[in-house]
Amino acid sequence: MGMSRKSFFAELRERKVVQVAAIYGAVAWGATEVVVTLVQQLFLPQWVSTLAVIGFVVGFPVAMFLAWTFDITPDGIERTSVGSRRARVSIAGAALLLIAGTAGLFMLINPAIEDRQKSAATAGVVTNSIAVLPFEDAGLGPDELHLNLGISDELRDQLGRVHELRIAARSSSIAAQDRTMDAKERASQLGVANLIEGSIRRRGNRLRISVQLIEGHTGLSIWSETFDRAPQELLSAQQAIADRIVAIVLPDESGIVAKPATRTASANELMLLARYNEQIVRSRPEVDTETLLYAIGLYRQAAEADPDSALVQSRLAGALLYLGDLDGAEAPIFKAMSLDSDLSEVQDTLGLFYWSKGLLPDAGIAIKRSVELNGNNADALAHLAYWTWFQYNIDGVEDTYRKALELDPLSLSRYADLGVFVGKHGAEEKIRSIIARVQDMFEGVDANLLVANLLDHTGDVDQSIAWVLRTIEMEPANAAHIAYLAELYADIGDFDTANTLQPEPSIGLLFKMRRYQELIDIAEFMMIEEPDDMEIRYLLGFAYTANGQHEQAIRILSSAGLPESTHNGARTGAELDGLTALIDAVFASGEVEVAQAMAQRRVNAGFVVSKDWWVDTTNACSESILGNDALALSLLVRMRQSPRLAWDAHLRDLACFERLAEYPEYNETLAYFDRRRAEIRARLPATLRAFGVNQLPPK
Repeated sequence: MGMSRKSFFAELRERKVVQVAAIYGAVAWGATEVVVTLVQQLFLPQWVSTLAVIGFVVGFPVAMFLAWTFDITPDGIERTSVGSRRARVSIAGAALLLIAGTAGLFMLINPAIEDRQKSAATAGVVTNSIAVLPFEDAGLGPDELHLNLGISDELRDQLGRVHELRIAARSSSIAAQDRTMDAKERASQLGVANLIEGSIRRRGNRLRISVQLIEGHTGLSIWSETFDRAPQELLSAQQAIADRIVAIVLPDESGIVAKPATRTASANELMLLARYNEQIVRSRPEVDTETLLYAIGLYRQAAEADPDSALVQSRLAGALLYLGDLDGAEAPIFKAMSLDSDLSEVQDTLGLFYWSKGLLPDAGIAIKRSVELNGNNADALAHLAYWTWFQYNIDGVEDTYRKALELDPLSLSRYADLGVFVGKHGAEEKIRSIIARVQDMFEGVDANLLVANLLDHTGDVDQSIAWVLRTIEMEPANAAHIAYLAELYADIGDFDTANTLQPEPSIGLLFKMRRYQELIDIAEFMMIEEPDDMEIRYLLGFAYTANGQHEQAIRILSSAGLPESTHNGARTGAELDGLTALIDAVFASGEVEVAQAMAQRRVNAGFVVSKDWWVDTTNACSESILGNDALALSLLVRMRQSPRLAWDAHLRDLACFERLAEYPEYNETLAYFDRRRAEIRARLPATLRAFGVNQLPPK
């Protein structure tokens, strides 16, 4: 027996099975560490790590079998002969050893993967991070429904002004509360270490506020307290809650005070109600002017009750900006600055004020200052990214958008911001990753429309159409969905379906169908009602030029402040489109030297390198006006790399391209996009069948 055992191990050594097992184990361990790190850093699903472990475990017996069965000799790889009884006994022993070794390898690797997965789940979650969930209405009167959201909003902002804390954004906190999840899942989704939950109810003439601080990774309450207060004493309860939370979450810090927006109880009550109504307006696609004016009136009363509150003044200015009253916003925002210029919210509102006034450099200074004061202000980060992008500079823009998304992970608008940015720059893999995350995390009308929009940026307009049709099934009476669907059909050249969907087409649809006289007839009346709408001006100016009415185009575009308003950066994409239309109109009118001066200034401003057709088309137009035909044609060739479909109107009806019509590069670009539209039309029926939707929504 001893001889057999000795011979068995001697044969193991001779066949180098032990060496192969040791090498395999070391490689498997190291590769597993690399896989888990990549999963964590690239936000890949955790099953990738598990699959890697399974692969290494399954591969172990295969490696051992090969090591036992084959020998490497000077003549090459040869199969080991097995003839003796002792050899057969050795094989049986090897099989037992193989089973034991496989189990051992799994036990060796699996704890590492589990530990890394646990650490990955909490990676980036700092102990001073908090999400304030909306307080529950546990029995409020009909005139007090604003209190549950109001007190949680104010508490969230109050804690957010403590630099040592990281507070989850409002929109994600509300979304997490609306989802059916336990505390641990909510904390994980929001990426925070702590949750604040509460409820508020009326007890006679007093309000009872119950609040608890929950440890995110355990779901256990680590502090809870109930406050009985009269309605006019809510401010004192809010301050007590904030002080207690700061003391618990920042035990090593002393003297930190979470300052409220106002120290006047009456101003606080007015501001809770004002903000509640303002948020109702901001949450809807159409501005409810009546409700917004009501909120503005309440903010004014709050400002009178506490004239020394910078935040009351700032919120009044912000509501006025949302209304479009730039003149009315000026006094309160500068009053807020005089009271406390070191508040992130005040600086962010100041930046938006400057931006709305067309003072882009000043806007950038204020928004950057806002982020410096509070690097966890998701709104300010998104504004900074957008402002930077509009300065023809994309350095750091994606990272800034991602930081805003990290702070506000359940907000569709953050995914939209990031998705549109990467889509405009041809990053198809990134935009598809964002689409997958939206599909995985969200459902409903808004999510469907965002997926449709992002798919449009990948060039998959057939899938965009399918997603909009699904949306129409959910909201069949929503005319905006029908209008969007009609424009998508126009994008792929199916004008018959577009006309069927919208017999009285919008000016956007008329533009895409190149029906310029009809566009002019409608847009001229729209300008009377909405003189400040830059998109209407742009479409009207473009249509005038396409119809040969150059002077009218110049008048309608220059009266909006173009081109001067864009010299320090444009405020919106429509303003950039308007500038292109103005330069083209001046060129078409015969004022070539004036047009060249404007085009040169635009070229000097610079454009970031992009795979989006819009950038290349705009640059090509300027270069054509300047007489740089070779460069203009190279840009038109490059625009074929664009995932998005180019607008036919831009390619065919800008006057700057008329002189390029004799060149094959120009005509090949036209033909290229014609082919792409035809291909999408051809595959659309199969796409709609796969999605289970019909080409036309039911009437």
